[in-house]
Amino acid sequence: MSQVLIVEDYDDARMMVEMILEDAGYHVLLASDGVEGVTLARTHHPDAILMDIFMPGIDGIEATRQLKADPVTADVPVIAYTAKPASVRDGEELFAAVCSKPCPPDELLKIIGEFAPLK
Repeated sequence: MSQVLIVEDYDDARMMVEMILEDAGYHVLLASDGVEGVTLARTHHPDAILMDIFMPGIDGIEATRQLKADPVTADVPVIAYTAKPASVRDGEELFAAVCSKPCPPDELLKIIGEFAPLK
């Protein structure tokens, strides 16, 4: 089963994406901030990461920089998940794709499926 890590600080958004991915057949890991996301990624090495950009503490761009600098997680595709896609420009090279909020479930599954096909 493909595993996706969702890093999102808003509980409702995190739970909604979790339901969409689980209903599609993904195993989902959840993190509520960048620090927790980096820790879970290093521990579980997911097939893909859906990374919110604006979060308290370390934001999604910094969390992704840390993941890409670590040989354990450097190969994990990270998908930016943001209501402001232009905000990703400073770290655009870090992300495999950008998914704009709100993202329709079929589009979200299509983007995730490109990097973490269901097994």
